[in-house]
Formats: sequence, C-alpha cells, structure tokens
Amino acid sequence: MTRRRQRSVIILAAGYSRRMRRFKPLLTLGGRTVLERVVSLYRSAGVTDIRVVTGFRSQTIRSALTSLPVAVVHNPAHDEGMFASVLAGINTLASDVSSFFVHPVDIPLVRPHTLAMLMDAFDRLPSPVAYPVFDDKRGHPPLIDGALKEAILSHGGNGGLGALLRRFDATALDVQVADEGVLLDADTPDDFQRLETRLATSDRLTEDECRVLMEKVRKLPGPLIHHCHRVACVATALARAVNDRGGALDVHLVQSAARVHDVARTEINHAAAGAHLLHAMGFPAMAALIAIHMDIRPSQDSPLDEAQIVYLADKLVAGTTLVSLKQRFDAKLKKYGHDPKASAEIDQRQRAALTIQSKVEQLSGQTIGQLLNTAGIIRRQP
Repeated sequence: MTRRRQRSVIILAAGYSRRMRRFKPLLTLGGRTVLERVVSLYRSAGVTDIRVVTGFRSQTIRSALTSLPVAVVHNPAHDEGMFASVLAGINTLASDVSSFFVHPVDIPLVRPHTLAMLMDAFDRLPSPVAYPVFDDKRGHPPLIDGALKEAILSHGGNGGLGALLRRFDATALDVQVADEGVLLDADTPDDFQRLETRLATSDRLTEDECRVLMEKVRKLPGPLIHHCHRVACVATALARAVNDRGGALDVHLVQSAARVHDVARTEINHAAAGAHLLHAMGFPAMAALIAIHMDIRPSQDSPLDEAQIVYLADKLVAGTTLVSLKQRFDAKLKKYGHDPKASAEIDQRQRAALTIQSKVEQLSGQTIGQLLNTAGIIRRQP
C-alpha cells in the first residue's frame, strides 16, 4: 500500500455552534450542507479514510451521513473543547496511517487542488506537519505525519493542537497556495454570508488569489507580473465598455484570466501549460481563455466573447506599455520577419487582433484609444 492510500482525515463537527446560533455542520451552502462539502472535498482529492467526529447533535449528523462512505466517531467529552475531538479522532486511526489531515467542519471552501499540493509537498519533503499558506498566513487543514500520533495523544491539551504542533515549527513545511478558502471559516452569521458571496464566484480566482499565484506560488519575475496586471486593466476596460452598450461579457472572468494569462510564461508552449495548471486548480473557464491567448481564430461574424477580449488586450500591451496593433506587429515582423513560418504566424495573429478590435469598436461606439482614455487606462501606471 502506498503512502498516499494510507492518508486519513479527521473532520471536527462536535461543537455547539454558539456564535453562529445555528448548527454549522448542517447549514446549507450552495445546495449542500457544510459537512457534505467537506466530505466531498476529501473524496475529490482521493482521501478515502474519512472520519467525522461528532458530539452535540451526534445522532442528527449520523443520520445526515448515512449515504456517505465515512466513519462516524462520537466524542462523549466534546464539552471539553476541540482538542478532545482531535484526540477522539486520532484514537481511531489505523496504526500504520502515514499522515492525516485535521479539518474543522466550518472551513468548507478549501479546494481539492490545495490538498493535492499539500500531499505532493509532503511526499517530496517529509515533515512533521505541512500547512497551506495563503498570502503568508497559515490556514487549514494541516497535514500531520502519522508518527506524531503519540505526541498528540500524550499532550496535556493546554493550547490545543496548535500549541503542540508549534513545537515542530522549525521543521514544518509551509506550502504556498492560491486558495483563500484555507482562511475562511464560519464562526458567525456574517462569516457565513461571506462564504456564500465567495461561493458565487468560486469558479474563478479572486484578485488576491491571482496576485498570490503569480508572486508567491509561481514566483514569477516582477516585469512579467506587471505586464499581466496591465493586460488585466486593459481587458477589463474593453469588456466594461462593450457591456455599457448592451453586451453581456463576464467582466470578472475576463479580469481574472487576463491577470494570470502568462502564469506559465517561463515554460515551453506557455499558453497550453498555463491552461493545464488552471484546469488542475479547478478553473476550466479561466483555463479555456488562457489556452488561446496566443492564437485565436475569430471571424467577423462570430460573437465577441471573453477569450477574444483577453487576446486583444494582450496584443495592446508590450511589456507594460500600451501600443497600437500596428506598433505591436511591426515590431514583431522586424524581429522575426526573416523567417517565413514566423512571418505567417505573425500575420495571422495580427489579422485576428484587427478583427477583434473592429468588433469592440463597433459594439462600444468608441475607438480603442478613446475607450482606454475614457477608462483612464492610458494615464494609469501599472
């Protein structure tokens, strides 16, 4: 049996939910209960040994889980706090478990890709504990080496699990992730409302997640990050101008895809590599735009869509400088025009960009220069 198959998760769902004033595990979030979301998260990530620790309203939770392949562990000492539930869960783990997650049920928006990154990092660099880190803040869930079971079970409980794990900070593994869900819990009704708002746009990265992906996860050079930021500003302005005249473009999708369109710029065939990464992260709509930001085949009669907007915006920005399409492609031909194949590719890309530019100008009622000037993009620094 591989180490990956010996992984477990302990989901903590024993509390009273006093600050929420409603029972958190069974609150409905996007058509599913919070508990179902957390269980589904681990099944999606390939973790099959799932243990749910109950306490308050134990029978209600047990009934809600009858159709799911999980083990229910009742903690009769749940009044003693969360650490008692941690101990109850650990006491049921197999003796040969290689590692295990500990996941409070009220943190339901962690993504499967985040768990995959933790498991991959743990396998490459074995550590006592691996944490997901978003924007330099540790979040949940930690992935804990099975060898720490005895240390946790013998811990007196002072300061909870966090205090025990801090003993191993010198050798702990911090895994940078572009997933703010690792920090989003639901202690209060206001917290839960924020989760609902985030879930509504969870099919694309937030601005902060885009920044963290580029700067801290991928660690890309500053000029490339600034270029993507500039392209996102231009793409957003184009999309909004079209929508102001009756268009129905998804501005948020345009902005997020443009913000990370060069996320794999240092790799061969970076458009395909970037699309593959975003698809693996769980963002197929963003991946589709990134996949064709270098080459696209629009016709004058085809509807203007988000992918065309991102493509055009990328061609209007050289580095962080706004340029006309003529300037952009004249420079390309001067550099690569001696190669017939490269020259043909440049010509095709220019024709595509001109087609899209014509559509934007017709739909917005403005030239590209007027549009960007109205939006303040020409004067704005990256």
